[in-house]
Amino acid sequence: MTLEDIDVFWVLLCACLVWIMQAGFLCLESGMTRSKNNINVALKNICDNATSIFLFWLIGFSIAFGMPFSNPLDEGNYYLFHSQENTLNAFFVFQAVFCSTCCTIVSGAAAERLRFIMYPILVAIIAGLIYPVAVNLSWSGSLITNGEGLLLKLGFHDFAGSTVVHSTGGWVALALVIIIGPRLGRFDADGKAHTIQGSNLTLSALGVLILWFGWMGFNGGSAYNFSSDIGIILSNTLIAGSASLVFTLILIHRRGESPAPEDLFNGALGGLVGITASADCVTSPAAVVIGAGSAVSVLFTAKLLLKYRLDDAVGAVPVHLGAGIWGTLAAGIFCDLGGLGSELGRLEQIGVQLLGILVTAVWAFGSAYLIFRLINTYHPFRVSPQDESVGLNISEHRASSELYELIAFMQYQSDTGNLNRPAPTDQFTELGIVGMAYNHVLNTVRLKEEKLKTSNSQLEIANESLRNYDQLVAHDLRNPLTVISSYAAMLQEDPEAQSNHREYVERIRRSSDDALKIIRELLNFSRASHELETLQPVELEEVLYNVRIHLTPLIEESRAQISSDCQVKTVYFNEFALHQVLVNLISNAIKYTPAGQPPSITLRSFSANGQDLVEVEDHGIGIAAEQCEHLFNNHQRLHAKSGSSGYGIGLFSAKKLLSSAGATISVRSTPGEGTCFTLAFKPAPTSRQFDPGNNHEKRPAT
Repeated sequence: MTLEDIDVFWVLLCACLVWIMQAGFLCLESGMTRSKNNINVALKNICDNATSIFLFWLIGFSIAFGMPFSNPLDEGNYYLFHSQENTLNAFFVFQAVFCSTCCTIVSGAAAERLRFIMYPILVAIIAGLIYPVAVNLSWSGSLITNGEGLLLKLGFHDFAGSTVVHSTGGWVALALVIIIGPRLGRFDADGKAHTIQGSNLTLSALGVLILWFGWMGFNGGSAYNFSSDIGIILSNTLIAGSASLVFTLILIHRRGESPAPEDLFNGALGGLVGITASADCVTSPAAVVIGAGSAVSVLFTAKLLLKYRLDDAVGAVPVHLGAGIWGTLAAGIFCDLGGLGSELGRLEQIGVQLLGILVTAVWAFGSAYLIFRLINTYHPFRVSPQDESVGLNISEHRASSELYELIAFMQYQSDTGNLNRPAPTDQFTELGIVGMAYNHVLNTVRLKEEKLKTSNSQLEIANESLRNYDQLVAHDLRNPLTVISSYAAMLQEDPEAQSNHREYVERIRRSSDDALKIIRELLNFSRASHELETLQPVELEEVLYNVRIHLTPLIEESRAQISSDCQVKTVYFNEFALHQVLVNLISNAIKYTPAGQPPSITLRSFSANGQDLVEVEDHGIGIAAEQCEHLFNNHQRLHAKSGSSGYGIGLFSAKKLLSSAGATISVRSTPGEGTCFTLAFKPAPTSRQFDPGNNHEKRPAT
């Protein structure tokens, strides 16, 4: 085996290692994206590998290393590359997998929202035009000069492609991310970023290790011979990647944060990208510094993207663009210029490195942005919001999963309320076991729901029986009390009765009248509770007129003045129930007016805050603030020591009637000045049509 054969073997071996990096990218990106998109991400990696190599064979290799403006059939032209030369074929294989690596960078950045059918078009543009021109400028030169790239001729040094491969891919990825926008839910309306957790970070960790392993071939093969420098190249590669991860940990700890898996993954990869430009010409301490600088570059670029709401799904731009720029600049700072054979001074070398970064940025970003923007105008790259929500596995490939099927089943039950259908199960898969547990929960819910329905039915029967019993008791009590009251009246009018007997009889009569009053209130409350099932627009003036008639004896005896100011003519309630509430409030207002002072009562109605309000205001004795809190309690009697008689059941019943129909009652009062009760009613439903002259209910079906 000749030395040339060994060199060819080494280049081909390294090409195989670089090709294995595609598996690393697949694992890294699939694990860092959500499970509903991971199949799509994996298929895009496979697709761009094949598409990029095919386009590079078709035209890319000729643009990069041939004479593209000459006759396509000329021997020095590499269109539809074919050659019988073993060394040239090995070189083509190595460069083809480099091109594939550049294209894969774009895949990860735009993951989870890119239409699959548009991705091969992107890859064709990158592999057939953007990447080959970048290679021609920095490594070859047949496109512009004869034999040497324009930047290479100026002294630009990029050993294995920190700029040519990684920054080019990073610039293209940045242009695409700007055009297609962030994933749904990545940023809120205020620009705050929300973390979208990857589905399998363990798989991503494996991907990082595969990439690290493949990077040995990426940098080692760029020497194109099995020389004595291979050990230095691989040593620097290993050291820089390790140093970058260590410094990433230190920087995150200094910020007082916990290291996220994504930060560690990208920290290690950033160091590998950074050393790629100078692995052949720096010392080990310099490799450590380059690794540390790469860690800073990756973290800084990631923060910069979030600031401008740019969503890179896997951190491809910080790793390949941020660290790529730093690594290219670091080559001018740390490289042994004598070993490079460069005639430039240190500052001149740094200047040439900056020029190479700038030229590549203008070409890669500028051409990608213009071409992609033009294509996106007519054929959008991004999927629809509905497809993005359901996931690209389903929307782009009709590839379902156990998790998606279980979620879809639960969504179906949520939408339809049908709990009778069991979830899919499989005792040999994790999600199948989850389905079994979910079915057990469903069975428990169904049993409890049936018990609840039975209990509700029994409760309705008991409530109806209680209502009937209330009426029965009231009627049964009213009859004997009426008889007692009648006989007491007869005895009181008997002229032969003794005076002390008359006093006892008077007490009996008053007590029986009070008992009858309570019974009347109980019957009225029972009737009003039943009639609250029928709501309708109620004319306030008409109800107030009936209340005046009902309270005529009390009004005449007290010389009460009742006025009204009804801006709202009708309220949506029950007429009988409202009558009972107003009777209670107005009679209380009359009773609790100081002796010798004619009661003055005002009823007002108006609208406020989307409600119809009715106020009953008096100028009576008022209520203390501490008593207002308990005013509506059951059997609560206020002013117990005053001469006024009253029963707490009235206001309690009024509040209960109002609240059962969605209305409320509140009170404000100042002792010695008066009290104001406010009733708040919901407005009538807009879908109901009422005839102002007809109070009959027009109730829609429920």
